[in-house]
Amino acid sequence: MRLVLFLLILGFWCQGLLAQGVVSERGQAAVRVYNENYVRARESAIAIAKKDILTRTMTQFLKPEDVEQLYPVLENRLLNEPDSFIESTRVIEEFADDKAQEFFVVMEARLYRSRIIGGLQQLAIPMQNDLKQQVSIRLRFDESEWFVKADQEKLLKSMLQRRLAPYRILLTEEQENSDPPVFNLRFSKAAEQLLNENFSSATIGIQLLLKNQGQTLGEVYAQRLISNRNAGFVIAVLLDQLMLDWAPLIRDLRQVQRKDDGQLRIEVLNAPSADMEDELFRSVGSYIGWNKPTLYMLTPYSVVYQGRPEQQHSAIFESLQEFQESRFRSRELGRDQETIFWRLDWNEALQSLTKALENPPDWPEMKPIIDWALPENQRGIFYLPIDSSVYAELSNRGSSHWFFLDLPKEVKANWQISWNVLGSTKLQPEIFLLDSKRKHINQQLMMKREAITINYENIPENGKLFLRISDEIGYIKSSVGGYQSFRYVIRAEKK
Repeated sequence: MRLVLFLLILGFWCQGLLAQGVVSERGQAAVRVYNENYVRARESAIAIAKKDILTRTMTQFLKPEDVEQLYPVLENRLLNEPDSFIESTRVIEEFADDKAQEFFVVMEARLYRSRIIGGLQQLAIPMQNDLKQQVSIRLRFDESEWFVKADQEKLLKSMLQRRLAPYRILLTEEQENSDPPVFNLRFSKAAEQLLNENFSSATIGIQLLLKNQGQTLGEVYAQRLISNRNAGFVIAVLLDQLMLDWAPLIRDLRQVQRKDDGQLRIEVLNAPSADMEDELFRSVGSYIGWNKPTLYMLTPYSVVYQGRPEQQHSAIFESLQEFQESRFRSRELGRDQETIFWRLDWNEALQSLTKALENPPDWPEMKPIIDWALPENQRGIFYLPIDSSVYAELSNRGSSHWFFLDLPKEVKANWQISWNVLGSTKLQPEIFLLDSKRKHINQQLMMKREAITINYENIPENGKLFLRISDEIGYIKSSVGGYQSFRYVIRAEKK
């Protein structure tokens, strides 16, 4: 529950993410229809399809074999509440098979990248592009009578190693000239009941301790009611239960064995708004020469990048003091052994619209003359003039447009942002209204209504607002074909 709360808090901060802040995926489900209750069957199919989508999405962050091995953890901690990670969904296809008494649904969804990253980080699971090196640890266990007689040492080590592999942890044999940390594994005394011929069931416990140089750094305990004496089954069930809570031990182990492997982290303390994150990532990476940089962490207060730069850390620190781009420049720097702490000043650098030379051919004659046009293939934030009509075209499902509004606060009036859709399209653009700090105010599918009203009370003190227009789903790899663009005319005026 605490994890879900953390993810929700993180998600509220991340509202209004651009395409780089979300990932897209499709999923499907088929459920049995009981008592001709198709409404309930549809609800169940959608719920299962969401879980399928989130499971498939995990393969964008983890190796498929790691997803399979970690499934007990992912299902228990993340997959059981897919709505916590989903920004929006769309049902692509749904139908009932009366003959088979089944209901089918195919969906596509956009999911918050930051929430998925945050969830995996809480579980100490490294992503496939993470640069964490493999760590080694010895395994010792207190032999119970059941364990000794069953002679399951080799089986236990093999099954434990498979579960540790996604965390990049290797069980090693004892070596004379090395002193790696130790995992101590023991079964509860109740395991001896598995040797009893009259055994029917028993609650068996398993304990895992992390020790370093004779000192216990942490421990985790799990137990399950067992009704099967097969050793392989018992070990698998208990290890799967143990996995659910061993994340703190994994983090402690990495802390003990952390090595200076040339990695550098840059933590931007005044976190940029979501629309700037991608530009910052690309600009800084190119500037200091990253080797496969990764987004290491997102919090409400910072964004952290990690990589192995080609330059010395000290040289990078000095060069960043002079770093300046069109939208941001260095303000303050600090560092420790492996992290540079960086505070930036951000510049909005508004882009200019171009004067419209003529109206589009399908623009009704009774409508106002179009004054301005959004330049094609040009990124940035554009000033939206009041009482002027602006023509724009979203070139594909993954595109987005940003506008800036400066509404006179001294005029105590409500304002209206209206739009007209031109021509046919398969897209479903959504318009987001945000304040000057990119805090979400309102949103609306452009195909559903034709205007957003901004009440005077909701206008920020400085009168500054942002608009973002993007497709509801965003980029989908398999989505090709006609009408993959969206043309509209937008206008801001007093209501």
